[in-house]
Amino acid sequence: MKKIKLGRTGLEVTRWGLGGIPLSTIMGGTTEAVIEEIIRAALDYGINFIDTSRVYMDSETNLGQAIQSRRRDIVLASKSYSRTRDEVLADIEESLSQLQTDWIDIYQVHALYPHEVTAFMGKGGGMEAFRKAKEEGMIHFIGLTSHHNSVLLNLVKTGNFDTVMFPFNVIERDAEPELIPLAQSLNIGMIVMKPLAGGAIRNRYKAFRFFNNYPVDLILNGVASVAEFKENIQYAEDESPLTAEELSALEAEVASLGNEFCRRCSYCMPCPNDIRIPDMIHIFYQAVKGMRFEDLPADKQEVGKNLLVWLQACEQCGKCEQKCPYNLPTARRVQELISLFTQQP
Repeated sequence: MKKIKLGRTGLEVTRWGLGGIPLSTIMGGTTEAVIEEIIRAALDYGINFIDTSRVYMDSETNLGQAIQSRRRDIVLASKSYSRTRDEVLADIEESLSQLQTDWIDIYQVHALYPHEVTAFMGKGGGMEAFRKAKEEGMIHFIGLTSHHNSVLLNLVKTGNFDTVMFPFNVIERDAEPELIPLAQSLNIGMIVMKPLAGGAIRNRYKAFRFFNNYPVDLILNGVASVAEFKENIQYAEDESPLTAEELSALEAEVASLGNEFCRRCSYCMPCPNDIRIPDMIHIFYQAVKGMRFEDLPADKQEVGKNLLVWLQACEQCGKCEQKCPYNLPTARRVQELISLFTQQP
């Protein structure tokens, strides 16, 4: 696979990297054996960039166990969701332990919100820990991630960050007019997350070629199986950009999704009552939005009957909504699904 230089880091990385959420048995809903197979298949193919996070449950642990004999062949990235100096330092130590490594190539601020910026960048804030860890060689480069374009635009100008990670795809294009040109001019490595908008975009061939129209450096893609990896990598290897006609057709395909849909990032997890929230929201949008029970296909009616007990476990605590970077009204949708599926005769 084609390699690129990741901005001012100088790191030579494959243009496509492996995302870490599916490498968690909890968030990805798979087994340790399957996760090891995915990692091995990616490395054997030549992928040399893998991204994970402290908040991806057991993702770091599973990754650390799988890469020991090949650590020096991998550019490893992880993240901290903590915001104070001491908490971030503790996270870095834990990441090093779980990943079973002496250093992490890129350690990133995870999903920074606008209201957190001042404290994070100030005295006693997490930025102090990132600088200290870099000085001591625990991490080699500092990265920034956020779902808020305003945060990214303001902070990449500070000179503190070597890479920037942002959601970008044919639906979510906030980064297109300003962030991408700015990062390129500053030689900050650009890492794209959510290339398929959390699975909402079905046309992977065109969705992957969409990135050939832009100067982004690296695209992360998480997969749930080796078969999915092999299929995706075929599309990723096509370096031809979309024509204007193909782009228009793709935009038309996704127009009905709007912007208020679940990206299946699983930041809402875990639920106190073990509800698989991303799966539930996925069902809401892919199968039942705005429909009556009797209008649902037979298989969806059966799914609804089986889900009722699960959905009725929701206590409307609102914790999932507090953690959602897209402010989705999850609690309301649970009630709408319950109402739908209790219409059954």
